[in-house]
This record gives sequence, structure tokens and C-alpha cells, in this order.
Amino acid sequence: MFDSRYRDPEEEIQRQAVSVMDSPVFSSLLEDIPNMIIIMNANRQIVYMNKKFSQVVNKCFNDDVARRPGECLLCIHAAKGRHGCGSTDFCRVCGLARSIKRSEGGIKSNGECNITLSHGETLTFSVHTTPFVHEGKRYVFAYMQDISDIKRRQMLENIFLHDINNSVTALNGLNEMMNDMPVEETKSIINDLSLRLTDEIHSYRVVSEAENHSLSLMVTEVDIDDLLENVVRSLLSIRVLRNRKVVVNKSGLTINTDETLLRRVMINTIKNALEASSDEEEVIIHAKNGREPGLYHINVKSYPLIPKDVQLQLFQRAFSTKGMGRGWGTYSIRLLTERYLKGRVGFISDKKHRTVFTISIPSLDTE
Repeated sequence: MFDSRYRDPEEEIQRQAVSVMDSPVFSSLLEDIPNMIIIMNANRQIVYMNKKFSQVVNKCFNDDVARRPGECLLCIHAAKGRHGCGSTDFCRVCGLARSIKRSEGGIKSNGECNITLSHGETLTFSVHTTPFVHEGKRYVFAYMQDISDIKRRQMLENIFLHDINNSVTALNGLNEMMNDMPVEETKSIINDLSLRLTDEIHSYRVVSEAENHSLSLMVTEVDIDDLLENVVRSLLSIRVLRNRKVVVNKSGLTINTDETLLRRVMINTIKNALEASSDEEEVIIHAKNGREPGLYHINVKSYPLIPKDVQLQLFQRAFSTKGMGRGWGTYSIRLLTERYLKGRVGFISDKKHRTVFTISIPSLDTE
């Protein structure tokens, strides 16, 4: 029983420390830590995982090949690499891979990591890695905490509050200047701010419900041409985009899908293209039947190219060229398209094709 008057001598403390570390009790305590722990060898294969990591990945090592972290966590990029996790271009911007690499160089490291899953979902972890040597072999100890919910809330709140604050600031400025402005210009600015506020509130609701798995589909027959023209018309009513050039090629296609979600996807896709373009550059939009029966493609082509490092992070939660924690455009495009509209999102950006985003969606059952 604890008595604050007494302390063991230093040599007894050292003996107890060695005894505890060698005890099987210590290993069992690691097993029950509520965050994820893994140990990797020099080939980044996992030689130890605690109970929490095993529960998250829901996978046992019955495979012929011991897995690497991204493979266990079902990262979509790891599955595409010729040699698995750590072998793709995307791994260069992975926070977990970067932290492990620094520890492989002999130093402790901290970072954050976004793991992109199928169906547009993302997991976010804080990562702490430490190198050590055991029986002449080098290993990396990694401690990982799932902070997806924290990052999700921060992203939604930061973006929403930032945009609402911008609109309120603009309204305050308008209130001070409106007596000296032409009536028509005042009406135009008020309409612009109203559209912006409505769009941001709707975006917040849709993305929040999508992240919480509480979004319900309402499938109806949708005329693609009408939807695209409506989206373009609403975007060109925004003052900073008013002079952009847009061509919408007629397709004559109709599809069974959720019109509200498809509209949100196309607003974000087309808005990104317009914001990246100048008034002299043309944005071209067209829809077509896919080679697979019942699959439809909507292409949005713009002239500016996307830098390679940006391409590798485009669909990550909270990644934006506008700054950290700003923008949910491309992330929500993939999330809504793949998880709810049962489709997929792709893009190319090179000198031959310029930048083309493709939204591929099937026709859904209306029942």
C-alpha cells in the first residue's frame, strides 16, 4: 500500500525496471493500449501489432506475405503499387511513410497521415515513430492514434466558419458603402452573397451527413443537360466567375440517380475548373455513354495543369491549394460519387490532354 514517506533505492528501481520489461505482463499491457502500435522490420513488414491495430484492420497474418502498414489499412494506393505499400508516387506524400523513413534514418519522428480507402473514405492518424535495434536487426516502433473524427470536425467547422465570416464581412462592407453605390450593383452583390451563403450552408450539411453515414438517397430520373446548364448558370452568376468561358456540349442523356448529390458533385467539379481558369481560357463540359452498359461519364476539361505534388494529394480530406483546413471540393467529389452515387472519379492533367476530371456513375435502381 502506498506510503509517501518511503522510497526504494535507485538500484532497486533499476532491478524492477528490468524485471518489468522482461515480464510477459508488459507485453499484455501493450496489447491493451487503446491506440495502435506496430513494429516493422527493415522491409517495413509488420512483425508485431497490438490488439487495437488488429481490430482496426480486422485482418490476421494468414497470408503468404507479411503485410506492410498501408496494405493492412487497405489504402487504395498500396493496392496499385507494383511492390505494394511504399512503392507508389502517392507514398512520397504519405505522412506515415515519411515518418517511418526518418526513423529508418535513425531519428524519432512525428507526423500526420491520411489513408484513402475505397468508396471515397479517408482515415487520419497522428503518427509517432522510433527506431531501435534488437539482436543486430533494425526495427521501427510506430504509435498511431486515429484522429479522423477530430480532423473531420475541424475541417467542417474551419471551412464553414471561414466562409460564413467572409460573407458577413462582405455584408458589413456593403452596408457601409451601399448609399454611394448604384442600386443595380448593390442588388448584384447582395444576390452574389446570398448564393454564396446558401451554397456553403448546403455544402456543410451534405458533407457532414455524408461523413456521418446519415445521408439518404432520393433516386429520380435526371436530365444531364438540364442539370449541367443549371449548375453553370448558377456558377456564372458569381461575380468573380462572371466572365469565364464555358461550353456545355449537349448529350441528350438521362440517368436515374440522386439529383441533389450529383448537382453538388458537379458544382464542386466545375467550380474548381472555373476558379483555376482565366477569362480567356475555355472550360468544356460534356457527358457521354460509357463502354460499360449503364455507365455514364461527365467530363470537365480546363486548360491549366495541376502540379504533380498537388495531384498526389487532391482527394485527401482537408487538402486544398488555398491552405491547410481550407476546401472540401475534391474530397467531397470523391466521397459523394463513390460512397453514395456508386461511381468513381478520375482525372488526367498533362500537356496533351490538359486537365480533365471525369465523373463516372451508373444508373441506379429507382425502387
